[in-house]
Amino acid sequence: SGAPGEDKTARIEVELHTLDAELEGAKYVLMRIVSETGTYFDVYLNPQGVPHGHAGTVLANSVRLSRHTKSGYWIPSSVRIIDEHGNERFESVNDFGWSLYVDNSSEDLAPPRYVPGSATLTLSSSMREGRSVQLLHARWRVEEDVAMRESWPCFAVLNDESADTYSFEEYGVFDVDTETCEVVFPMPDYMPSSTYRLQRVSMIDAARHRSRFEFGKTSPGTIYEEGPGIEVRTSNPDTEAPHLDVNAITIGAAPTNPSHPNGETIVTVNFRVRDDVTGVENGNLRLRDPQGTEHFFWIGLPERSRLFPSADPTEWASHTWTVILPPGSAPGTWGLAEMTLWDRANNFRPYDFTEIVHFEVEAGS
Repeated sequence: SGAPGEDKTARIEVELHTLDAELEGAKYVLMRIVSETGTYFDVYLNPQGVPHGHAGTVLANSVRLSRHTKSGYWIPSSVRIIDEHGNERFESVNDFGWSLYVDNSSEDLAPPRYVPGSATLTLSSSMREGRSVQLLHARWRVEEDVAMRESWPCFAVLNDESADTYSFEEYGVFDVDTETCEVVFPMPDYMPSSTYRLQRVSMIDAARHRSRFEFGKTSPGTIYEEGPGIEVRTSNPDTEAPHLDVNAITIGAAPTNPSHPNGETIVTVNFRVRDDVTGVENGNLRLRDPQGTEHFFWIGLPERSRLFPSADPTEWASHTWTVILPPGSAPGTWGLAEMTLWDRANNFRPYDFTEIVHFEVEAGS
């Protein structure tokens, strides 16, 4: 829907071929839709007409397309169908197809471009959660013919001097008046003291063109440019990964319907963590079912949105994590395969529990 000079709304709906809706429905469908010039958008299709969190056989969603996106035909290039048990089916244009025609009179055919030599890094300070925090600002100019994307059009990757740490990534905003991207990296006193250098910048315009510029690399037709760097000194750098008490992990499982078990199971994991400076921010774990399939879950810790912990991070803190395995989950002995913890300084450590921690899922009656 939408006139040639207006933004569009496209609604996409699919129906799965199923004989048993409870066992053959999907949790979601991830679809990539591609234009004739290669621009694309990804859309998650969600079950329709069923309670939230349940699988369904009819899945749909709507997506907004700018009036500057490519005019003409858009087609699905790949489809990923995932059920509640983590089973996945991949389909391509060789399996099925349809086309979406977009009539845009104001299409934009040119991607945004990084202006060579315009990247800078600067430091400022601000109060966050009652404390003074350094802020590292990455800025660069962009040449764009029409308009940048409204939500998070800019992206930057920052690296320190240590080979043992991962890069730092953040999204940022675009200033229309100065034609400048700005990405802000908070640098609390627990971040590593180092020279931080800009490694890569990326931009997305309203027409969904994507472009990137790699600093310190050469490629045909690309201008070589060393990424700007800036020295950041902190008073209490955290370089040690968080700790998990491997002797205090308990895991339990109980069917939601004990009299008629159908695989739907409440799994509860109790564990203890601590950190030397910044506190544990988030984590994940993998459960392995009797068929060998691993199921990935994020662990939502209470203060993951805070820049600083509210309690003493060096003291052991107990947490409980609960997930409900869906109906049809494989009966038999499941295991906790792996658990990984991150602290606020981006230090992390994986813990392998293969063949150590197990629980039972009852078979359906």
